[in-house]
Amino acid sequence: MGKWIVVAQYGASDSTYRSEVVRKITGTREDAREAMRAASLTYQKPWREKSREVYRFPGGDSCLLIVRGAMSETQTTLSIAELVHDSADPKGEPT
Repeated sequence: MGKWIVVAQYGASDSTYRSEVVRKITGTREDAREAMRAASLTYQKPWREKSREVYRFPGGDSCLLIVRGAMSETQTTLSIAELVHDSADPKGEPT
């Protein structure tokens, strides 16, 4: 079992690129993929959501989320990432 995160990546209104950890998971890659799928159905709920489209990228570890609200549209990439090193780990060795 590994430690995983679901991360959201998107462009902000000031032309910068942002990343946000959406969830932390301990489990298998499939557990992390399921957490990403679940997040894609609820992440960034706009005011009066009109539609939500989720596109899976090849490989299955990321997807594109397009959400249309009453006044806006957002496009966000959700991905999973596995922890490979943690300096706070007493072993302190990369995995």
